[in-house]
Amino acid sequence: MNQIENTTALSATDANVIGEFPCTQTQLRCWVLDQLQPGNPALNVAIRWEIRGAFKTATIEAAFRKIIQRHEILRTRFVERRGSPYQQVLDAVDFKMSVIDLRNMPADQREQRILSIGEETASAPFDLGKGGLFRVALLMVENNRAFILITAHQTCFDGWSIRVLGRELGEIASAIDAGRVPDLPELPLQYGDFALWQQEYLSSYGFETEKTFWKEKLVGAPYFELVSDHPRSLVKSTNGNILSAVKGLEFGERIEKAARDHKVSLYAYGVAVVSSVLHRFTGAEDILFGTQIAGREQSDLEPMIGVFINNMVLRLPVQPQSTFEEHLRTATETVTAAVNHQRMPFNKLVEFVNPVRDPSRNPLISVNFNLSKAFLEDRHYGDFELISAPSQSPGVIYDISFGMVGRPSGWRMSVEYNTDLFEKSTIERLLQMWQDVYEQALSNPTAPLSSGTALERPGKSETRAPDAPVINIARKQPQIAADDGTTFAPEDPAALSASDRILRMGEIWADVLDVAKVEPDGNFFALGGHSLLALRMLSTVRDTFGIKPELALLFKEPTLKGFTQALFGGIAADTVPAKPSPGISWEVNTYKTGTGSGTVYTLNHPFLYYRLANTLDDAISVHNVNMFGASLEETESEASLEEIAAKAIEAMQIDKRHGPVAIVGLCVNGVLAVEVARQLRKAGVDVAFTAIIDAWAPGYFRSQPKLRQRFWNAERRYKRVGYFVHKLLSGRIKPVAFLKEFNATLWLMEKFGMGAAQPTAEESANTRVTEFLVRAARAYRARPSGELLLFRSQANHPRAKKLLFGWGQAAPANTRVIDLDGWHEDSLTVDGMHTLAVSIEDALLLERV
Repeated sequence: MNQIENTTALSATDANVIGEFPCTQTQLRCWVLDQLQPGNPALNVAIRWEIRGAFKTATIEAAFRKIIQRHEILRTRFVERRGSPYQQVLDAVDFKMSVIDLRNMPADQREQRILSIGEETASAPFDLGKGGLFRVALLMVENNRAFILITAHQTCFDGWSIRVLGRELGEIASAIDAGRVPDLPELPLQYGDFALWQQEYLSSYGFETEKTFWKEKLVGAPYFELVSDHPRSLVKSTNGNILSAVKGLEFGERIEKAARDHKVSLYAYGVAVVSSVLHRFTGAEDILFGTQIAGREQSDLEPMIGVFINNMVLRLPVQPQSTFEEHLRTATETVTAAVNHQRMPFNKLVEFVNPVRDPSRNPLISVNFNLSKAFLEDRHYGDFELISAPSQSPGVIYDISFGMVGRPSGWRMSVEYNTDLFEKSTIERLLQMWQDVYEQALSNPTAPLSSGTALERPGKSETRAPDAPVINIARKQPQIAADDGTTFAPEDPAALSASDRILRMGEIWADVLDVAKVEPDGNFFALGGHSLLALRMLSTVRDTFGIKPELALLFKEPTLKGFTQALFGGIAADTVPAKPSPGISWEVNTYKTGTGSGTVYTLNHPFLYYRLANTLDDAISVHNVNMFGASLEETESEASLEEIAAKAIEAMQIDKRHGPVAIVGLCVNGVLAVEVARQLRKAGVDVAFTAIIDAWAPGYFRSQPKLRQRFWNAERRYKRVGYFVHKLLSGRIKPVAFLKEFNATLWLMEKFGMGAAQPTAEESANTRVTEFLVRAARAYRARPSGELLLFRSQANHPRAKKLLFGWGQAAPANTRVIDLDGWHEDSLTVDGMHTLAVSIEDALLLERV
């Protein structure tokens, strides 16, 4: 490969700021997503064009420079003040097109090299603080043939912009070659003008009308998603892939004729088909998915480059016995109503709907659908031709995204999916089902929707994801306080007591959320907070304390007390000082206050069980009792398990008049849970059951013959390696995290000074507490303590079920063992947590009705 020019991507120069504007709502959403994951490749727009004929690389580069000078949005950067982003237009940016020569590469290697370069350029991150969020590479493959790879950030570019960019590139480049003036009209507006208009619109009566429509449309709607093949991680990933099917010209003619015959748009016809597919795939009859609309209602916006696109939520009821023709009418009505209310910015929709925040999910939309003709028209400009080509995915935003693109050669049906959630085989079947439903709709539109074949997915019988929330709009809506520009010298958090830190942080939260007071267990999002208010709060925290936490921290610790503790290294304590007592320090976190009397106490692993609160029935209260704040001296003491359990009970402060109560623990915390339950029952507390996961009775393993012990240990190590290797190969764990799972590789990482080998504060605390409990459990002898629910992850051989994890006489005769997918802690992600929650609900609620 010959690098013709050693080039760089766009970067800001010493250019002057010639204008500053508020961000549009779409830009704000992109900003929030970038704050959650800086440089998020899923926010990149990747384009690939083929250019054929007589062209000059210098001319192509000069044409791009003129386009950048013509459109202010391509010379824009973003700055933050008091938690709010603004866009600044620069008078110039330094643009240089990368040119890579592949002409001397063997033909059988060239295509793969083009793909690899495309992946690299598409996923390279942008710094929003630098002007010119736009880069171009040209790959020469033959003397008269090349590929143009364009990557732009979503804050400045959308699908319609591809068409504008292609037309202007062709016209300007051909004009330069011909020595004439490009035939392009002056732009009537720049993107900053649109931002000002939108800001004015949001305070108008028309916007209030839009809010009324969407409230009525979405109230009580489920969070629709497809049950995944793999457990959902705690934080959403962007790893993805695209599977496609190319349909010939005949298919395009058939769907266009069918749309004309039914007097509907091609898009509405596609919505009817996709909603039928999702119904057939999941069995659900209330289907929701997202779509994008151009957002260029005014003709003055059509020749502009910028991000005008807006997300809309389509909610379609599906009646299995209705015909496709009948469903098509419903789909058309839904699309028409949504388009008539398209001015509701998605970011504002999320604000006033205020769904339950989950860092592993997008708000409101999990599945997406788009249908369009190719944005770039294949056409000649002077002596060359520009041809659209399939682009590569820099990263996925949605769990699954259906896309149809029509080109002169035919249609391409594509399913983009998150590879951390779905197996390729599942998406292949989904893609085939999509084609089959199209064929049925075209050949027999009067057949019932239920006449098709449903997709069989082994072990996936749920009609929707187990912990997906229902949209509830009846929440307090905060008013954003005006920014008076006042600045303060940062306070020294070390000079404040633990209770004063929480008090000061509570004042910040109350001011941002516009509430009188925030209690320590107050949840930022339940109090009306949303992503933009979160950014404002984080900025105020930075100004107040000189520390700016990541937005992800708030999603992880949404309560005032938990957030403050995490921010200041876990040294914040209760606002009301606890009575001093010798022994082990325990802390109680309230995850949810239920409407009924049932209560669940989880032991340690505070982050692991947070999801349980959102999964369990609203009647059940959920607390976490943990000792991660215990001092080194405390965890090095020789306290017995009975003494540790007594201190945990003391921290719980359970009123024995209220019940029933359930105790939950993982591994050695399960052993502790058994003792806690025993002492609570002895004290007269109504303990319904104890749920323990992967918890063997103390002493059982050591009571086995030495040869059997060695065999079981070897068997477990072998299975563990296999589990995590498969997880690595499937892309569900990063290589560094994989290496940290094994003592040998972790030792090598430490030996070579790899920073990733150092444990986090949470990992260190977890290890210290676990080792402390294991020492105490060795001397513990279990006694009968009431009903047990035993859970087994893949970390334990199926024989554990027959052996009841060695609990023997301490386990009642009717004790069940319930299987969980995943290895140990991995088993308590989405699917495992659902299984745990259902079991708890059955034992805590149903059996006591």
